[in-house]
Amino acid sequence: MKKLFLMLFVAGCVNVAVQAQVAPQKTDVKDVVAKLQSLSTDKIIEKAYLHFDKPYYNPGDTLYFKAYVTAGEQHELSKISGVLHVDLVSKNDSVMQSLILQLKNGLAWGDFSLPNYLSKGNYKVRAYTQWMQNAGNAYVFNKTISVNGKSIAQVYPAKATDNKTDVQFFPEGGSFVTAVPCRIAFKAVGSNGLGTYVKGIVVDSDNKEVAKFTSAHLGMGQFYITADAGKTYKAKVTYPDGSVNMVALPTPEAKGMSLTVNNSDLSKLAIDINANKAYYLENKDKEVNVVIYSAGVVKTVKTILDNQVIGFDLPKKDLKSGITQITVFTQNGVPLAERLVFIQNEDGINFTVNSDKATYAGHDKATITLNVKFGDKASVGNFSVAVIDESKVQGDEDKESSILSNLLLTSELRGYVEQPGYYFNTINADTRSNLDVLMLTQGYRRVQWQELLNEPPTPLTYKPEFGIPIEGVLTNRSGAPIANEKLTLMLSATGQSITATTNAAGKFNFPGLEYADRSQFVLNIDNKALRNKAKLVIANNSSAITQAAYNEPAVGVIDNLSNYAGVTAWQTGKIRDLKPVYIKGKPGNYHTQSLAGAGNADQVVFGKDIKNFATLSQGLTGLARNIDFNNGKAYLKTSIAVANGSTVSEPMLIVIDGAITSGGIDVVQPNDVESIEILKGANAAVYGMGAGSGVMVINTKQGGDAVEESKEMSPGILSLSPKGFYMAREFYSPVYDAVKKYPADERTTIYWKPNVITDAAGNAFINYFNAGAGRCRVIVEGIDNGGNIGRAVYKYNVQ
Repeated sequence: MKKLFLMLFVAGCVNVAVQAQVAPQKTDVKDVVAKLQSLSTDKIIEKAYLHFDKPYYNPGDTLYFKAYVTAGEQHELSKISGVLHVDLVSKNDSVMQSLILQLKNGLAWGDFSLPNYLSKGNYKVRAYTQWMQNAGNAYVFNKTISVNGKSIAQVYPAKATDNKTDVQFFPEGGSFVTAVPCRIAFKAVGSNGLGTYVKGIVVDSDNKEVAKFTSAHLGMGQFYITADAGKTYKAKVTYPDGSVNMVALPTPEAKGMSLTVNNSDLSKLAIDINANKAYYLENKDKEVNVVIYSAGVVKTVKTILDNQVIGFDLPKKDLKSGITQITVFTQNGVPLAERLVFIQNEDGINFTVNSDKATYAGHDKATITLNVKFGDKASVGNFSVAVIDESKVQGDEDKESSILSNLLLTSELRGYVEQPGYYFNTINADTRSNLDVLMLTQGYRRVQWQELLNEPPTPLTYKPEFGIPIEGVLTNRSGAPIANEKLTLMLSATGQSITATTNAAGKFNFPGLEYADRSQFVLNIDNKALRNKAKLVIANNSSAITQAAYNEPAVGVIDNLSNYAGVTAWQTGKIRDLKPVYIKGKPGNYHTQSLAGAGNADQVVFGKDIKNFATLSQGLTGLARNIDFNNGKAYLKTSIAVANGSTVSEPMLIVIDGAITSGGIDVVQPNDVESIEILKGANAAVYGMGAGSGVMVINTKQGGDAVEESKEMSPGILSLSPKGFYMAREFYSPVYDAVKKYPADERTTIYWKPNVITDAAGNAFINYFNAGAGRCRVIVEGIDNGGNIGRAVYKYNVQ
């Protein structure tokens, strides 16, 4: 019997961990709403999402990313935290590189340089704030990164340890009740961790067939059954290899109530509560409450159990896109049934992306215009744009994650969600139906009702970070703490200083500092008489979290990568097999930002050979062959030009971490250099105009590189170079002259712009030079100032 109910609207904001079973307790539904409201201020959650420049990488590539950190379930850019930690994690779960990024209004961007000889396999990037750790690892961002390297030893996908396929059955709403129709969803997962096709029949305890089932998508499916009193049920499952196994279904409850939600209508949810006769007679005319939680908003429906079937429609226009939780409570506040549904309204950002040409020639300049709207209004926000050559890097948009699939779906579900992009790329009846089955299987109860209603709030252990402290302890030579001593910390570059005093335990703290990675500080004990008797010990400022093991299948990610392999992504000419780069007297394993690729420089100088010099130009003088230095600028001795009748030398083009700079080389400290590549003639031509006088490519040390953080200059005085905020490198795209011919440009990421900001009319534009022939894919993602998220994909051809 359908009824029309008025909704009680209450604001709320909560998202906490959930248990599989809801423990009964007596309370009032008003208490439920009040508790949900209180959590909107006590336990606001943060999420992080990273947009990467491409789906997979080669050894030697630079991995570029943009970080979006949101607060609450309205996806507003977070102002809670000012620090984001990002780690590159190896295949054996060890941290390879680690960055500390400064969040400004929830935004940051960075990059990792992948070593040239990284073996083929799945690596991981994780991102988190300290505040996130109050929820454990629940909201830590994790992304598997596939690297298509060629190893010395052949790398194979992980082998299955057995042929067992796991099949689980999930009654809708959590209750399988006798004498009422029940939808049962199932999920079959193979030993490789991926969904697998199964089919079968359901038989009762008399071995009578009562239902048939077949998986529809990625091992998931559903069927309907009405349980008879006193009977149990088993599924006779047939696996892909033809083998058969019996799997028991949950035991039907003799007395209870079921919850059914029909999500097939685009405009409404059809919600039905069905009590079997035994439960109805015992609870007739008692109050039933339905609590509907959607994107931080709570709606409640109160009715009377005056019929075995109670139903009502809930308009979807009142709900935001994402997961909605529906819970049925008794009049005493005991939760009976619960269901997650996914709402896909047209309430996101609308993008219009256009290029100035439908088809480009190689090395042509492209101008991409972007218009963003939310509804019929211009959308002002911050976006990231990646342009990749998909003829070289073929992607699978169904398997790829996006800002939509991550923030709205996968961050809220347990376990590995296979092909998250499938549910968002082309929305139709099939994808909506399969997404609903995903909610029935991997959807889980997000609120621990027993903890929420009966237990006192858990104190927050982790506070938000707003800067990077420098802290430690002052002791005497025997290790005993020294209290009440004044210390001064000075920034070497500017001479600015601050002071701190040690506490009773000898500890000192300079909190909330904002400084770039490898900034130089001097820390000294003000009491000169104490310096020879005391020792300063600096604490590690790392806040690394416990690394969880991979929760994604080892196969299916790297199996079908395209033939995008070799020493580095910046190879000119044909693709070459990976082989060592031999440079006389120097190791060949170094990362490079050179467009010419590793091994194509005329000379390579390594940082260890110049680290003891005051400036970079001093260290390179006499070491860099046929190069003179003047005021920090480098000149090839063979590069001569005539201007106004006079003979002059043109300076070399300087590229620092992939970005061209107009200044000299002495802006880089010798201790920060990993390698310097000198390119001349044909090797330099890949940089287009301005490379005629040669190119000097300076590769600095990246996050995770070992750095000496402190050194005693004299008793009581330390020189410090602590890990600070990483300064992201600017992506470099070559500039070409249309009338000249250039060597083949084998870029795979054609362009990357992490901070595209739309104006008051919702407009923005970018321009760059294309590479060679291929098909380019432009991916735009981001969040506007109202917390509305969106993604767009645009494609064009280069001939």
